[in-house]
Amino acid sequence: MVSIADCGLMLEPQQAMSVQEIVDWGVYAEQNEYGYILRSDHLLPIWDNKERDSPECWSSLGVLAAKTNKIKFGPLVSPIGFRNPGLLARMACNLNDYTHGRFLLGVGAGWYEEEYLAFGFDYPSFKIRYNQFIESLKIIRPLIDGKPVDFQGEYYRARTRCYPKSKVPLIIGGRNPKMMRVIAEYADEWNVYNHRITDFKELKSSLDKSRSGRKIQISRMGPFVIAENQNQLEQKIAKNGELYKARFDSPLNLDEIRKRGVLCGTVDEFTSQLKDFSNAGIEKFYFQILDPHDREMVNLLTSTLKDL
Repeated sequence: MVSIADCGLMLEPQQAMSVQEIVDWGVYAEQNEYGYILRSDHLLPIWDNKERDSPECWSSLGVLAAKTNKIKFGPLVSPIGFRNPGLLARMACNLNDYTHGRFLLGVGAGWYEEEYLAFGFDYPSFKIRYNQFIESLKIIRPLIDGKPVDFQGEYYRARTRCYPKSKVPLIIGGRNPKMMRVIAEYADEWNVYNHRITDFKELKSSLDKSRSGRKIQISRMGPFVIAENQNQLEQKIAKNGELYKARFDSPLNLDEIRKRGVLCGTVDEFTSQLKDFSNAGIEKFYFQILDPHDREMVNLLTSTLKDL
């Protein structure tokens, strides 16, 4: 069974959040013995009202680096289309060196067309974005391992190394067998999003066939709902109905939320769900905070994890 040190808070809020609030959550996580504080890397809020504040990820990570002392942190995940992969690796190595090895680098191919276009980035087809992602990994992986790279591809090229030499863990997410082969070759950690156990086991089997004995940690990220009792649980879901409506495209009741793989229940039910996923092979849990102002529910999550 996991401990709170194997867990993290994931900041991807649907309500406005300032850089100071991001730092406050990082300090909260560190003081309460979480192992990780993670940030989504989006240039626009991904749901509902686009006029909300959504601080740029990497500048806020720099502030987190300076304001925390022991908690591990990083983006989950940074789309390759926003930054040159060689530069991205150098940024990661610098933050990792400054924090004495506390940085985690999560990368992805990108999927949110609206933010690309809003900031003037090209948004090619999935096939091209996938090929760009593979090329970027051929650059990023050696650089964050402290090795030189000499690569000339169709989309990217690099002939350099990162100083100071650094070893930065690489996180890649994925939901299909094709991506499992990429994860098996390049990743130190595979992150799954909001999967049901049956779906997770099927993908894990695909990864096990591809990784050839390589040690790859497995983490799970997704939203959560926890309450002291059934009545409070249903009240919590009803109160936050608009959040779940924006996140899942429709209003959800308790049964529907669970069907979609969300960790949701009373304290005992929630603990049982964590145990089931842990027994299935999940080694870390990153809890996605949809409402950064609901400190009460996060406090209950924290006390529950401390009692495991």
